[in-house]
Amino acid sequence: MNHSSTIIHAFTVPISLTFIEGQSSFFCENCLDTQLICSKGDFLTEFAHRYRIRFETVPYTRKITPWHDLMCLWYTYQIFRRVKPAIVHGNTPKAGLLSMLAARMAGVPVRVYEIHGFPFESRKGFYRWLMMGMERLSCRAATNVLIVSDSLHTLALNQRIASAKKLTVPHRGSCNGVDARLKFNPDNLDECKLQKLKETLGLKGRCIGFVGRLTRDKGIVELALAWKMIRQDFPDLTLILVGSSEMELSPEKEIIDELLLDTRVHWVDFVTDVEYYFALLDFILLPTYREGLPNVLLEAGAMEVPAIVSRVTGTVDAVVENETGLFCEPRSPESLVEKIRIYLTDHDMVRRHGHNARKRVLLDFDPLDVWEAKHRVYKKALQTAGIDLHASKKMMEQLGK
Repeated sequence: MNHSSTIIHAFTVPISLTFIEGQSSFFCENCLDTQLICSKGDFLTEFAHRYRIRFETVPYTRKITPWHDLMCLWYTYQIFRRVKPAIVHGNTPKAGLLSMLAARMAGVPVRVYEIHGFPFESRKGFYRWLMMGMERLSCRAATNVLIVSDSLHTLALNQRIASAKKLTVPHRGSCNGVDARLKFNPDNLDECKLQKLKETLGLKGRCIGFVGRLTRDKGIVELALAWKMIRQDFPDLTLILVGSSEMELSPEKEIIDELLLDTRVHWVDFVTDVEYYFALLDFILLPTYREGLPNVLLEAGAMEVPAIVSRVTGTVDAVVENETGLFCEPRSPESLVEKIRIYLTDHDMVRRHGHNARKRVLLDFDPLDVWEAKHRVYKKALQTAGIDLHASKKMMEQLGK
């Protein structure tokens, strides 16, 4: 079978497309045209238009829906049979699993599954067993497995998710690096826009914040409880939350509702100019239960915003203790409060940690370094499969004339 010089990235939901922000032009220069498959949404259309990427929609869902998932598997398989990509790169658990299975069925030579985190870490019983089985199946169907941090790599080996020979942590980790020179650079902000944002939110004193999905696994309940414990002691303090809420069906919904009713708490849904919200913060909070490598901490760090995070998989790779941030104990609002108090009473430490965080992001998480590391994985896998991308692209160009 002749394969096109195309890499198809599969994502479950459009919001995850930020994992490959800016990559398409780099891989185009290296003879790989990018295409997307994802569930539909405005952000998918906007993202594809911005980067001039072809896309097709498949109605993937995050939930486990066997019959619906089989239908999505068939749709995905049909796309691969028609496009004949040289590489399929599956991202996020559901799209990752279905794209790897469909790609293997369709005879795609290079099948890359990228692990951004393990949802099973915060589950118990049957669902933990099921999610671990899905991860193992995705890795088994893949020819190569990328994994975004060293701690996640260790967990994958310990839980026998994949063999060591399949696993690669690109560069220092991360799925895409952080653009700390242009987008996440405090010196590049529009001061008028930043001032207007402060006025809109009515900010006058100090600010702390949370950026991410408002969901149990991100520690939003612990954050709400910690805020309740500390707010009276710091009357000039404001809490800013940025991200969509997924707490509607949660038994702790009342706790979050009470938090959002607080006049000193500002909640903003998903935004594309998140760097301006980072610029408002003294420091960021992420009392999460598990991560892969949290981009939000690296982005905040690039903006000279240090972090208080729970000590779990993924966060230990994103933060250097007592240099770029502080660790609290997971699932403990009391521990979170203790660390918040340290930062609120030591401004010099906050400033020093923020400065160190930006230096580290610039040194270790440059996007080009990550892209080049991924390209080396692709190139080696293609060579193993006996595919010459330059020849394939030249042949496709001739056929198109």
